[in-house]
Amino acid sequence: MAYEHVLHWKEHLKESLEPLLETYQIGLENGDLEFAAYCAHCYCFQLYVVGKELAEVAYAMTTYTEAISRIKQKTALTWNQTFQQAIANLIGDSVNPTHLIGRFYNEADGLSIHKVANDGTAIFNASFNKLYLCYLFSEYAQAIENSDVAEPYFIPIMGTPLGPLYYFYDALARLAIYPESSTEVKAEIFKKVTERQAEMKRWAYYAPMNYLHKYHLVEAEKARVLGQLLEAEEFYEQAIQGARENGYIQEEALAYELAAKHYLARGREKFAQLYMKETHYCYERWGARAKVKDLEARYPQFFSQSSGVNASSIHTTAGTTSNTSQVDFDLATVMKAAQAISSEIELKQLLSSLMQILIENAGAQTGYLLLEDAGEWRINAACELVSGESGCTTQVLQSTPMTNRLPESIIQYVIRTHESVILNDATREGHFIHDPYIQNHQTQSLLCLPLLNQSKLVGVLYLENQLAVGAFTPERFSEGDATRTQVLNLLSTQAAIAIENAKLYSKLRASESKMTQFLEAIPVGIGIVDAGGRPYYANQRGIQLMGKGIDPAISPEQISEVYQFYVMGTDQIYPTERLPVIRALSGERTTIDDIDIRQDNSTIPIEVWGTPVFDEQGNVVYAIVAFQDITERKQAEKLLADYNRTLEQQVAERTAALQKSEAELRKRERELRLITDVLPVGIAYVDANQHYRFVNYTYRVWCCCSQDDILGKSIREFIGDRIYSMVEPYINQVLAGQTTTFEEEIPLPSGNKYLDTTLIPNVDVNAQVIGFYALNLDISDRKRAEATSILEERNRMAREIHDTLAQAFTGILVQVGGASQVLADDLEATQAHLEMIDELARIGLAEARRSVAALRPHFLEQGDLPSALHQLVTQMRAATDTALSYETKGTAYSLPPDVENNLLRMGQEALTNAIRYADADEIRVELVYENTQCLLRVQDDGRGFGVGSIPSVGGFGLLGMSERADTIGAQLTIESQPGEGTEIVVVVNRKREA
Repeated sequence: MAYEHVLHWKEHLKESLEPLLETYQIGLENGDLEFAAYCAHCYCFQLYVVGKELAEVAYAMTTYTEAISRIKQKTALTWNQTFQQAIANLIGDSVNPTHLIGRFYNEADGLSIHKVANDGTAIFNASFNKLYLCYLFSEYAQAIENSDVAEPYFIPIMGTPLGPLYYFYDALARLAIYPESSTEVKAEIFKKVTERQAEMKRWAYYAPMNYLHKYHLVEAEKARVLGQLLEAEEFYEQAIQGARENGYIQEEALAYELAAKHYLARGREKFAQLYMKETHYCYERWGARAKVKDLEARYPQFFSQSSGVNASSIHTTAGTTSNTSQVDFDLATVMKAAQAISSEIELKQLLSSLMQILIENAGAQTGYLLLEDAGEWRINAACELVSGESGCTTQVLQSTPMTNRLPESIIQYVIRTHESVILNDATREGHFIHDPYIQNHQTQSLLCLPLLNQSKLVGVLYLENQLAVGAFTPERFSEGDATRTQVLNLLSTQAAIAIENAKLYSKLRASESKMTQFLEAIPVGIGIVDAGGRPYYANQRGIQLMGKGIDPAISPEQISEVYQFYVMGTDQIYPTERLPVIRALSGERTTIDDIDIRQDNSTIPIEVWGTPVFDEQGNVVYAIVAFQDITERKQAEKLLADYNRTLEQQVAERTAALQKSEAELRKRERELRLITDVLPVGIAYVDANQHYRFVNYTYRVWCCCSQDDILGKSIREFIGDRIYSMVEPYINQVLAGQTTTFEEEIPLPSGNKYLDTTLIPNVDVNAQVIGFYALNLDISDRKRAEATSILEERNRMAREIHDTLAQAFTGILVQVGGASQVLADDLEATQAHLEMIDELARIGLAEARRSVAALRPHFLEQGDLPSALHQLVTQMRAATDTALSYETKGTAYSLPPDVENNLLRMGQEALTNAIRYADADEIRVELVYENTQCLLRVQDDGRGFGVGSIPSVGGFGLLGMSERADTIGAQLTIESQPGEGTEIVVVVNRKREA
């Protein structure tokens, strides 16, 4: 009786396990079978509730259920089978985890039988288990219904360990429905929970190892439903720590789960994910597979795929050895090692513990853990067994390159494939015998293992043993040792999770530390209260000014009295409702300078600014005040007042001077602000991760965005992939430390602009680039002026040709016409010659006119290069029987005007020549835009020619095209064979103006 009804009130419940087994044996030996059966049931129940792994508990349940059945003790057998079915539900061996229906117990029949037999304990056991299962699987209304069924049968249970458990889960279930309940029901819930918490607090005082963490978890839920968010978070942490320290893994899991739900409800998904993964891991370690699946189904955003321990394959030189053998591994070893790994949250301590645990469980001499750092895999932990000592020497967070220290070929193979490598004798077998490290060190046994978390490679573990061949091969060991590799694989999964969590924790701590440093560096006092108005934080300057530190127990109404805040110049305590920090809780932003702080015999006048801090839902979660000592200012004001009374004129002059100075300052401020507002340069600052941190007014106007629309976004996200691909090379240059200048036409919401952009790197004291400044000058007008001048020059040349060559040809025609009238000798021959001259002159005139038209790029004036080529092909298609086609590929972008003009002319020349001379059935024109170059291709299926004998005049007339290509720095390629057609390709690099 003592071990069931007394011991748990002052000692850990696990201390009863061995005595219960001893009394069970004594009962059998003495023939007291009823007593023996009761002890066996109590042992199984307590094994369950102290957090033992469910597989172990299920095995014990099966063993002692059979034993109780053999000695024909039906009452104890019924009790045991009820809990045995609950465990089967948790393991996943049932259709519905909240119904006690399965191989060991059926609630549909059992409850009616218990009522007929008047077995109140059996009814309570069944109802309690359903209360627990329904709560665990979020069926809170059904949980409370089952709790109400159990309550009339509670008195005989009260003194057993099941009594506090009933209070615990009843309180949690009722608090779960509290937010959706009516006012009357809320009052009933709060009253019942408060009364039972008073009992739990008394039990926790005498047996904190059993009940303190339960008390803290219910307090956390109470604080949550009452909106006391910070108190709730503190209680969650206390519950988690208490459950972990005392081995109640199922209640550690529950505390993590409730904390995760709390953070998720507050919109803090990173915290929620961290806590939910710990929940998942604890339930997985406990063996509650049904709960694990339930978590994965309810929170798929946190578990993209099952993170349970999967069967993995280990590659050896002889083939593949699976780690899913039926040999039972050393559960105690795994649990101990996994607990040690999961208990560390500091990365340095975690890596140190992790290496020692893995070395111990692997039978290795040396081990290395590699983590990725800025894209490079480096050694972050090393461990070596020291001869003659029980421990090993460990070095962590050295971030050492692995070159010449490890077999890189093996490491890279594991990184690439996510597969393990085991070598019995690395110098004589396998694919890595030629690795320089293996050759130099004559490595014997080695194991290289990936640390995976949800298929993501977190780290690589490398182990060596130079004393034995085949040290890591499973077949080498006896049955007890054959699972060493299995254990290592199981631990590797836990290690991966722990490393990820430690990294996240490290980032959170760094962020918190940085924020604390910021606040401590501010030369004014800073104070923060939580949503309930209770003091939460003050920096050192604030504590100096107030004369007292932070006491979270102080209520809002006590703040002025405790910290001695007075209405300035009076003995009146400053009203609570007027305090800026209290007004900030209502969403107000205020500034006051009428408060005195009294410390001993001194009085400090202060100026205070109050500001609310909102969460993602717009609720005030904190209020922050900044305050500073304005003693000097007040003394100056008093001095000025004294001068006003005694030396009015001097004070008036001084006041006038101050007013003049202030006016000048304000004038300069307005001038600077005006200059900033009208500055025609778009200015931005971008950090090393390419996220916007500052943009000026002009930049925002160009982008038609507010500051909030831009800041925090990445460059690619804000400007889009197309524009980003244009400026990415310059961004890479400035992030490499080079000041870069370029000109580009950028499509902006306010319209296309030619921008002259200068990127200037910002470096820290270590000469590392931490960001860059972007200065953008709009040169659109200059570009348009340049284009206009080019067009005017082209038109001038056209007029000049028209006025010279075309006019000359016209004169020839006039003269020939006159000659034909006066020549009389040999009229027939003369007429033939004159007709020939006439034909040649007309051809020359037509060509001159064509040249004039060519100099006027009317196609380009009407659109860009793709549309100009399209119009050209369309126009020529109407004048020929040859089939013409045109296609643009890729995303078009602007090229310099002279490049586009020459490309158009080369395309026109190639197309015209093909129509005239190629005798082709089909001509294809393609314009291809690639990231770094633009390609123009004209291809026909005509008669072709030998490229080695290209005529310089007549024929295809390609000399002019070659000269145009040279002019713009393009590459001209001609491929042609007689009878096989011709392909002309012009490739021009996409050059940006510097």
